Amino acid sequence: MRLEQTSRITVQGDGPTHAALAIDDEGHRHLIVACYGDGSIGVHRLDEQGRILPGNQLLEGEGHGPLPAQAGPHAHWILPLPDGRVLTTDLGADRVYVHRWEHGTLRRSAAVRLAPGTGPRDMHLMPTNGGGWRVAVVDEWGCTVTVLAGVFEQDFGQDTVPQPQAGDADAGDHAFADGGVRVVQTISLGGDAIDQAASLAYVPSGRLGDAVHCGETARAEGHVTDGCGIAYVGLRGSDRIVALLWDGERFARLTDPGVNDGRGRGTPCGGSRPRQLVAFGTLLLAADEASNNLAVFDIEDAGEPCLVARFDADSPTVILRV
Repeated sequence: MRLEQTSRITVQGDGPTHAALAIDDEGHRHLIVACYGDGSIGVHRLDEQGRILPGNQLLEGEGHGPLPAQAGPHAHWILPLPDGRVLTTDLGADRVYVHRWEHGTLRRSAAVRLAPGTGPRDMHLMPTNGGGWRVAVVDEWGCTVTVLAGVFEQDFGQDTVPQPQAGDADAGDHAFADGGVRVVQTISLGGDAIDQAASLAYVPSGRLGDAVHCGETARAEGHVTDGCGIAYVGLRGSDRIVALLWDGERFARLTDPGVNDGRGRGTPCGGSRPRQLVAFGTLLLAADEASNNLAVFDIEDAGEPCLVARFDADSPTVILRV
């Protein structure tokens, strides 16, 4: 089996950093591209053979944040939702944009504004215990993870959308965007002053031992649902991997972040500047960009990563299964 190039196009924006495939409301496929340099979002139709066509839409970025690295908009991630909407992060403007399709055209319908200096980066659709959805947003400069919640397109209505709970930092300060998306939790990763949060990988509880307890919110009608496990987030600077318990609705620390072990402060990443984390079964791989290596961890029953191997790699940034 060989990979062959079928198309090559020039993006409309500056500095493409992430792309994702999405299907519009008429069943057509599109490649959506986040451009870090100018904060724009480009939309490219795919033909029937899957070839990329020249861009037919460009949604421009705007705004800025308080940090030197946030002097302008910096689009970073694209996440199509199961109901057809599309979320994008703007690391420079501290916003998560909500889009929806209208007759094959992507329309920006709302923006969720995060605290100044948050720097929303990657997004991950998390398993849940029931209806609706949850998205984990890795916040590069805030060294936090923000949880977004909403309802499916056909269920819009504030009375059906999850509400923030006591103890969720900042959640009560964010009102609903018009797109039906809300911040329901912001949890600290215990980052140091030199840290930037970079990537998240998720391991379901079914792959872990009985020592991992997901709490009562992961139990419905007397049984544990599938929306339970541990998320691992990389911190570049102190070069750690921090574990968060996911119960199908929100995150919790395994133990106090001041405790200097794998369940508290975290685990050394096996190199320098973990750019991406990827889980394969009970293995966790870290692309350690600055130390030119891949680090491989075995996830023990209690959820703690244990370094088992290192492989040389030139400035690795992305890990893909082939």
